[in-house]
Amino acid sequence: MARRRSNRRRSRRRPSRALPRIALRMPQLEQRDLDLVGLGLVALAAFFAFVFYLGWDGGKVGGALADGFRFLLGGAAYLVPLVLLGAGTLLVLGPMLASVKPFRAGGACVLAALVLGLAGGLFGLGPAHPPRHGFMHPEYFRHHGGLLGEVLYWTAKTLVQRFGAYIVFVFLLAAGVMLLTGATVAGLLQGTRAGFASSARRVRRSTSEFAALVSGRGTRSPGAGHAAGDRPRVGVPDVEPLVRATHVEAPALDGEDRDEPDRYEPEPARLEPQPETARAPFPRAERARAEQAEAVSEDLTPQGNRRSEVTEAADVEYTLPKTSLLRRSKGSAKVDVAAQERTGKELVEALGHFGIQSQIVGAVCGPHVTRYELRLEPGTKMSKVAQLKDDLAYALAATEIRILAPIPGKQAVGVEVPNADRRLVHLGDVFQDAPSGWSPLTVWLGKDIAGKAIGTDLAKQPHILVAGTTGSGKSGAVNAMLSSILLRATPNEVRLALVDPKQVELNYYESIPHLLTPVVTSPRLAANVLGNLIKEMEQRYGVMSQARARNLVELNRVRERQGERPLPYILCVIDELADLMMIAPGEVEDAVIRLAQKSRAVGIHLLLATQRPSADIITGMIKANVPARIAFAVSSQTDSRVILDQNGAESLLGQGDMLFRPASEARPARIQGAFVTEEEIERLTDHWRRQGEPELHEELLEAIEREEGQSADDFSPDEDDLLPDAIATVVQLGSASTSMLQRRLRVGYTRAGRLIDMMERRGVISGYEGSKARQVLVTEADLPRILAALDEPVGATAGDSA
Repeated sequence: MARRRSNRRRSRRRPSRALPRIALRMPQLEQRDLDLVGLGLVALAAFFAFVFYLGWDGGKVGGALADGFRFLLGGAAYLVPLVLLGAGTLLVLGPMLASVKPFRAGGACVLAALVLGLAGGLFGLGPAHPPRHGFMHPEYFRHHGGLLGEVLYWTAKTLVQRFGAYIVFVFLLAAGVMLLTGATVAGLLQGTRAGFASSARRVRRSTSEFAALVSGRGTRSPGAGHAAGDRPRVGVPDVEPLVRATHVEAPALDGEDRDEPDRYEPEPARLEPQPETARAPFPRAERARAEQAEAVSEDLTPQGNRRSEVTEAADVEYTLPKTSLLRRSKGSAKVDVAAQERTGKELVEALGHFGIQSQIVGAVCGPHVTRYELRLEPGTKMSKVAQLKDDLAYALAATEIRILAPIPGKQAVGVEVPNADRRLVHLGDVFQDAPSGWSPLTVWLGKDIAGKAIGTDLAKQPHILVAGTTGSGKSGAVNAMLSSILLRATPNEVRLALVDPKQVELNYYESIPHLLTPVVTSPRLAANVLGNLIKEMEQRYGVMSQARARNLVELNRVRERQGERPLPYILCVIDELADLMMIAPGEVEDAVIRLAQKSRAVGIHLLLATQRPSADIITGMIKANVPARIAFAVSSQTDSRVILDQNGAESLLGQGDMLFRPASEARPARIQGAFVTEEEIERLTDHWRRQGEPELHEELLEAIEREEGQSADDFSPDEDDLLPDAIATVVQLGSASTSMLQRRLRVGYTRAGRLIDMMERRGVISGYEGSKARQVLVTEADLPRILAALDEPVGATAGDSA
């Protein structure tokens, strides 16, 4: 028995021998070497162009190579200079292109199709002489498809006969063209359908205009025609709420007396028709010049430039930018398995020092962090692992680690450890076609910890809050979302209202045709824009009630059936909410709350970003109506709870590391945000600027005229004289409850409960959590600013009354 046990022990201790791995690595050439090779190919292309096209004598080497190309490719040898020129150009311009693999494959397919067609004489390709007498005759394939084409044609005819060779030829040619141009079958069909629809609309419009012209000639009297020529002609506008001209003469309806002046009376100061006696002293030439100048002034944009026809035509077809504008990461990511195993052993050993037995059941490597999945020994509480966060970071010599106890959907605890080598995620790595059913407001955020591309539909969120400290990647995420929208949405589908109080973050998007207004940099004008968006929202609701539609999609279907233009989505982006809340807190907060509560159905959505995630900026009412959150790295757990209502953001690494909590999920997902460079944004916006100038709506910048008796704080929380004392009390004690306020402030239960509700609305304390005490979301350092914000509206009111 002793011998058997000793043999077993020896067999267990015997180490396993693994075969050595032999890795063959090709030498990687630098771009300078590739440039030299590319220039050499261009020089060869020029040399063979003289030999093939002009019949020059290339010498012994050139003549031998030319004969070799003719023997190998036949008549397609005349494309050798073009192929060499293209290959050299691809090598030289490689850094400017997203990928050269499609060009290589496309060129190979086109060349194979050409030599196959020449060898078989498909579709009349190739000369008639000499005729074919069997296969593999050098004299024949020198003048047709060469040796390569002869082999392809013999293979195709042997396997699928001559009719199949036709099909193979068409397939290779179509595949090569699609790879070279980047076109898709769906895009071709969509372009064809759009072309037919545009032609049909033009025919209908021309027919209706001709019919109206014919009917007008038959019924119009000379006097009526003269009267109509004296006043500006205004056509019946489409029902589009964004175009709100405040001083426009209403047109006369068909069948009404056009000479009746009291039916549609314009404003006297703007469009009152001048009598003929006032126009009599002007000569006819001066009157023509004045009318021409008036017509030219109407064609100018608010910037003083001539308005492009692209922005005015109802049936304009915009061209979407190609995804090749985006930069992509080069090469595939390599996982250091040895480093993962070493870190996993250190993690298990560190937990064992604290009496927690575990084993690694899996590891997922992401761009910035690696998640180690641990299975604990039965009877071990997960909370014990969560409490060892700082100790594990010390044991692993890591800056920050994050613990998921448990991993959603798995019987394991996750420990996320930063990678030694971090990989940058470009927007081109994650951008792809949106799933079916998603709106034009589809955005791509980045890659999750498993390397999957993560995107979301802003129309389903319906509003999103982005917060994080300076340098954490907040502005990069906003640019990535805007770039995602500009890559797949036309100005007819999405319009943008950009608010940039810092004046440096969103200036790249100036003058693109998607803009409703110029990029707003003044906080006061930003408050006006938000107020006018509320009016736009109410006006859209009125149109929807008349059309019996419940959302923007149904409304646009009704409008398309009636021959009207569909209404676009509106996305309002506020890059720094804190600046607006400091200057106009009441107006901005009220407008944001109203838009967040009601604007989803009418297609108006908000993207709010701030680098000050404090309770006086992200108030309780704003958080309650903006369910989707993106948190970047913050400095404390308090800031994380303000953004996400839970801890976690204080453990992020910065540089695009984010926690994304969509509206339909309770747990946030960790994502490495996509990065888009300034050059990519500039190329993308230049693509849209070349298609026309924006049709700006300057009326959105005008201040709203308030009704008598209406104040800016109609929607602000109730006020109480004891509210400052209550806030100071709960901040100093670190907890809040009704019974505590009753004892400290010596008030009744009703008033104490009302103070609790008021502090919750102002974002000072958390929401109702059953029998638990409410958490205080602010610190003592924020207390003076919050108390000053409470006194500001009162002082303003006193100043107005004085």
